[in-house]
Amino acid sequence: MDAKDCKGLRENGHTYSGVYEIYPFGTDPRPVRVYCDMITMGGGWTVIQKRVTGSVSFDRTWDDYKNGFGEAGQDFWIGNEVIHQLTKEKTSSLYISITLVNGSKLYELYDQFSVLNEADNYQLFLAGNASGTLGDSILHTGSYYGNLSGMEFSTFDRDNDQWTRGNCASVLKGGWWFNWCCFAFLNGPWIPDSWFWPWYPTVANGTSVCETQMMIRRH
Repeated sequence: MDAKDCKGLRENGHTYSGVYEIYPFGTDPRPVRVYCDMITMGGGWTVIQKRVTGSVSFDRTWDDYKNGFGEAGQDFWIGNEVIHQLTKEKTSSLYISITLVNGSKLYELYDQFSVLNEADNYQLFLAGNASGTLGDSILHTGSYYGNLSGMEFSTFDRDNDQWTRGNCASVLKGGWWFNWCCFAFLNGPWIPDSWFWPWYPTVANGTSVCETQMMIRRH
């Protein structure tokens, strides 16, 4: 039975984490290869971003981020269009994890996560509680300049941020939902000393990052 997401696969009896095909486009039968986490907090998580080797550049064009790039289970962005299809009902949670070079794994769980369509520049919405060991660096940051809910997606060739003096994506070398610019940025250059604030203040420099992952699951 075809499933829209990894939660659907979990409900259909797939209990092992790994690469699967999902069908997020409704009547459009295009399959999308994804990595499913079937363990964390009961499983059923669809991985939308993963970085583990640094072999894939995340300093990409608007179309690359729209359509997705990399290989599921390795360095990977699922694609903004797929993220929109999976979250447009506004019933999904977001789980972010960063594994450090010392082996410790930190995470943050956001209750509500959704992304609008391309006409709205894949605008990000987060709401509800944030909890975990990373700390909240994207929703309730205490700074207007760092809160990312309501921000549109930007790439070096499509500037949609709030910074009036330049393009955050171009300066920081990666696509993301930027404000002026951000306190959290998981798509920076893997060269450690060039990756600015992966998750400030908990992870202030890319030199301590071994792996990042973003996963979503509908309620």
